[in-house]
Formats: sequence, C-alpha cells, structure tokens
Amino acid sequence: MALKNQIDTDAAAVRLATWLESKIDGAHQVEVTDLLAPASAGLSNETVLFSAAWQQDGRTQTRAMVARVQPDGPGVFPSYDLDKEARVISALHQHTNVPVPEIYFYETDLTVFGSPFLVMSRVEGRVPSDDPPFTAGGWVLGLTSEQRKLMWQNSIDILARIHAVDWSSLGLDFLDTDANHSGLDAQIVNWRETFDWASEGEPNPTIERAFDWLLANRPASEGKKVLNWGDARVGNILFAEDFSASAVLDWEMVTLASPEVDLGWWLFLMRHHTEGIGLPLPEGVPDRAATVAYYESVTGHAPENLDYYEVLAATKLSAIMVRAAHMMIAAGLLPADAPMALSNPASQLLAKLLGLPAPQGATTSFIGNR
Repeated sequence: MALKNQIDTDAAAVRLATWLESKIDGAHQVEVTDLLAPASAGLSNETVLFSAAWQQDGRTQTRAMVARVQPDGPGVFPSYDLDKEARVISALHQHTNVPVPEIYFYETDLTVFGSPFLVMSRVEGRVPSDDPPFTAGGWVLGLTSEQRKLMWQNSIDILARIHAVDWSSLGLDFLDTDANHSGLDAQIVNWRETFDWASEGEPNPTIERAFDWLLANRPASEGKKVLNWGDARVGNILFAEDFSASAVLDWEMVTLASPEVDLGWWLFLMRHHTEGIGLPLPEGVPDRAATVAYYESVTGHAPENLDYYEVLAATKLSAIMVRAAHMMIAAGLLPADAPMALSNPASQLLAKLLGLPAPQGATTSFIGNR
C-alpha cells in the first residue's frame, strides 16, 4: 500500500538508467531524468514517472515513461501479480479500442526498485483526485456541469468498451480460474480470505455480517462473464483536454465476472465520495439512476441485482480499509487506538445498506492522513 511513495529517487534514477541500457537494443549513454514518485499515488502499487534519453544509431532518442512498482513489503492485498496486469494491458493495447498505456517491459529483477515492476508509456492527461476526493476539491470542481456530464459519459463509454472485449480471442482465458477470482463465488471466497488476512483476527461485526448476507442473498444467476476492470472508477482514468479518456489505469483487480461486479464498484465508489464523506454529487455528474440508464443505453444490457453488487463492493472496500487502518497505525500515521478498521466511510455505508447498527467509533479514513 503506497501510503506515501517510498522510492529513493536519486538512487533509482541511476539504477534505472543502467537497467534500460541493457533492455533497449542498441542503446547507450542512457540518462534518466525528472524521476518523480508522486506522494498522492494510490493505495497499492507505487508509481514512478521519469524521462529517458539515449543514443541509438547516431541519434538521440527520448521518451517519457512510467514505472509501476510492486510493494516491497506487505501491501494492501495479500499478493500481487504484475505479470497478469502486463498481459491484460498489452492485449488491450494491441487488439482493442480500450485506451491503455503501451507496456515496454515487465521486470522481475529486484536490483532496480527492490520489487518487480512494469515500464510503460506515459500518457498525457489529468486524473480526478482521491485525496482529497474530486468531490471535495481539485480541477473537476472547476469544470462546468456540461463538461462534467461529458466526462462521466465518456467514462461509462470506456466501461462499456471493456465489457465488450472478446477476452477469449485475446488470449485472456488464463483469467478464467478461481485463482484469478473469476465469477461471483470465487470473488466472495477471495474477499473473505482477504478480510480474514487483513483483520489479523480482530472481530469486525459489520463486515462479518455482510459476508453472511452475500452468501444468503446470492443471485440465482450471475449472467455472462465479461472482462472486469476491477477497480472501475473515474479516479483511475486519465482525461484529455476534451474530456475523452486518454488511458485506463490500475488493472491489479482485473478479473472475469458479470458486468454488474464492475458497475456495482463504480456506483459504490461514487456513493463513498459523496454520501460517505458528506459531500454533494457535483452538478452535471449523473446520479445512480442516470448512470445505470446510460450504461444500459450504450451496452444494450439491463443490469440486474445492482443492490447486491453494491453491497459486494462495499464489503470489498471495507475489507481494504481494515488493512489500510493496520498499515497506517504501523506507520505512525494514526494512533494505536484509532477505530478506522471498524469505522470508516465504507463500513458506515455498508452498515446503512444492510440496515445494520452503525459501526462504533469516530469515522476515520486514509483521506488526509497519508
């Protein structure tokens, strides 16, 4: 979990230049400059931005790149699979109209960053902020309502493109396994195991009752399996100046499941960034009903059982917040008695969705505490 990026940028630039020279055919005199590890990166893999220049065939070549680095210690998830991410992103880049970066290298050598990493093209664009949330501040609030509406519709268009991918013809059949959490039953099992690992044996009545509810209320049919982005939210999209999506980011939760799994996550994250933290939906951003209606209009698929899938999403995010709380306490970012594992915006919303008592303790989040 990248509470804050931990990369030593000066040392990494030297090691990265040496490594790139060994990877780029005919390259010599490689220089890495402007290496930056943004402090506002996400909750998992670390992100490193840099520029590279080298001599090749008598000419100077330059390229802006991004490295996505696996945590070098315990992360927000029990395990990571950057190779899986690389295979999915490469297939999408080469064979679909889903905008993703180009993967240059996947590296398991630990000498550069201390962990496996991907190197990919750097795509220009802006990402809506998570910390603070885009509903609280930042460039999204500076847009007109029509611009925000266009931006969100473009985002749902991207989600529709992902769900329309013929994953089998792209060679992504390897995702169709329990180990890759394919299908609803495997999703529930995986997230229960993730919660049990994250909780470190501490009771959490809200999440435990949520898993009971998910098993007791499982839909009889989950529908067609489609490629699921996994972390489907507007904060994982780079937007161009015209508010089109220039790149879809963060594929670590990618799997095969019904479209409703992705859509439930999208809806719950929007709820989290508004109702969950006491902020209104920015004018122009479609509400839940409008989002679902627009998705149906562009896909021809009428989503089913969305209340169930939003509870699934709330349970998943609540489990992630348990792990985040323990990591933040261990890092000294929260006091030892902070109740975040029990009471955070995700768990409070989860309890509300299920009609359960509100989790006790002051509601605490990673927002503003990293």
